[in-house]
Amino acid sequence: MEASETASAPDHPGDGLFPYERIRPGQDRFLEDARNCLASRTHLLAHAPTGLGKTAVSLAAGMERASEEGGCLLFLTSKQSQHHAAVEALRHIRRRRRVTAVDMVAREDMCLAMRKEGMPCLEGGQCYFRNRLVEEAAARLLQYPLHVQEAKRLCLRLGTCPYLASQRALGSADCAVCDYNQAFSMAGEGALRRTGRPVGRTVMVVDEAHNLPARISEGHSFALGERELALAMGEPRMRMFRDDLEAVRQVLLGMASKGNGRQVEAWELDEALEERCGTGCAGLAGEMLREMGESGSRRCSEVVGFLRNWSCFGAGSARFLEGPGPRLRTLLLDVSLVSAPVLEEVHGALLMSGTLHPPEMFAEVLGLEDRCACRRYASPFPPENRALLAVTGVSSRFQSRGEEMYQSISRRIAQVAQAAPGNMAVFFPSYEFMSAVTRQLRSLPMPKQVMADSRELGKNERDAMVQEMRREGERALFAPIGGSFAEGVDFRDNLLSAVVVVGLPIPPPSEDLERRMRWLGDRHSPAKARLYAQIYPSISKVLQAAGRAIRSEGDRAAVVLLDDRYLLRPVADALPEDFRPVRSRGLTAELEAFFSPT
Repeated sequence: MEASETASAPDHPGDGLFPYERIRPGQDRFLEDARNCLASRTHLLAHAPTGLGKTAVSLAAGMERASEEGGCLLFLTSKQSQHHAAVEALRHIRRRRRVTAVDMVAREDMCLAMRKEGMPCLEGGQCYFRNRLVEEAAARLLQYPLHVQEAKRLCLRLGTCPYLASQRALGSADCAVCDYNQAFSMAGEGALRRTGRPVGRTVMVVDEAHNLPARISEGHSFALGERELALAMGEPRMRMFRDDLEAVRQVLLGMASKGNGRQVEAWELDEALEERCGTGCAGLAGEMLREMGESGSRRCSEVVGFLRNWSCFGAGSARFLEGPGPRLRTLLLDVSLVSAPVLEEVHGALLMSGTLHPPEMFAEVLGLEDRCACRRYASPFPPENRALLAVTGVSSRFQSRGEEMYQSISRRIAQVAQAAPGNMAVFFPSYEFMSAVTRQLRSLPMPKQVMADSRELGKNERDAMVQEMRREGERALFAPIGGSFAEGVDFRDNLLSAVVVVGLPIPPPSEDLERRMRWLGDRHSPAKARLYAQIYPSISKVLQAAGRAIRSEGDRAAVVLLDDRYLLRPVADALPEDFRPVRSRGLTAELEAFFSPT
């Protein structure tokens, strides 16, 4: 299952669409594995660290195979920020061979006529941009790979809808860069069904695939309360379903009278609706979808999604009543019920991430054990360029939290700030934890100016913070782990000399987590449930945050983990082989030795 080390990389990767003259060590093995797996219709799950060049390899191998099969390549991402790297790689590929591509995001993010009340096309209104110029725009989109913002500007100049133009272009494109929802959603036909070619000839790349299970679960979990029902009943096109929706409301109130917090069986709602409406949840949802068509209002989406998902996943979903409200909720537990049928149908898929650890877990969770190869690739960066230290005596354990612990953590952060030159980033388990430590830090000598992320900041403001770090230096960026700075920002050119991860971001206790762990425990074992639901997701966030520091071969940085659990079982045993920290014996001295000129 392990990918072996390569002593040296070839100058040329051979014939094909790989866009560069030289291929990096490790990248050649990834390219070979990707080509071989796709040729044999085997899914490849790749734990491939930052710097390996995953995007170029996956696009090259995927488009080669899609071309052989007469199909299309879907490059799926979890965030819009990840589209840019894919489009840039496609432009490099185009220098070797003409390829056509379209970059697609959600309809509302491509809309040129968005108003406060929504999009005209979804609210029953007429739209100026819905016209015959769409075909011309689609042809123009295929002339050269464009980022979605460039595509929007092109369509604005032509006076037509960029969303419709991208949909038209998809039918002739060699590659589409789009969101996970375009393949793993029940909310209408996505790009997977709209390429104009058989799905069995489609090749799929899932970028940052460690996000896929959570995204599938979130996308197929719904809540329904009186507010959602009232919004749907107020929609003009739902006029004929108002009695049905009122029946749903009455059933909901009847369930609430028996008490919140209880598990609800699928038949309880389905049978009650059949008595009142003559059809169950799925049937009612189908009638609503037929009435609304593609221009269904967003105000109805939660109700329709809830009804469609209520019973279709059987024991793979939890259904329960919660308050106040009351609200009925569905929580998808078995994501393989969504992922496995899709991945079984396509020709082949490359699922990759720098934190797809362990890949065997993701294969099991996604239902791919019988048709996959799991590989781990070594980092292409010199190991001596990173100091990886674990500090004991501090922890983010809930029972350890308090002013004394926050003060101890703030002292360690100040030590790193004193010893590490340039900028540093500090990632916390939550905004609240960050605020508590920041208060303690005010009484300590802090040689770097603190810049704190907040929930109110937008993308432009966060970009400005990065530019300030680049311009001024000696900044300490404080941010929550798992947020934009920990995953979505590329700190290039050794912008960070140190990354501090405060604590271990174990998910806080919640009823949803308990339900997930009980389901995993029943399906596997209690030990595996803790690994799958708590430990591995936490490690994934830590690896993402730690990866912000070293982005190229010349970067040099220290990663400091402030929690003794990184040295204790079972966390220590669950860490990747190339991410095993050394116990810190004297933090300041160790950092000064690492950063001192040789």
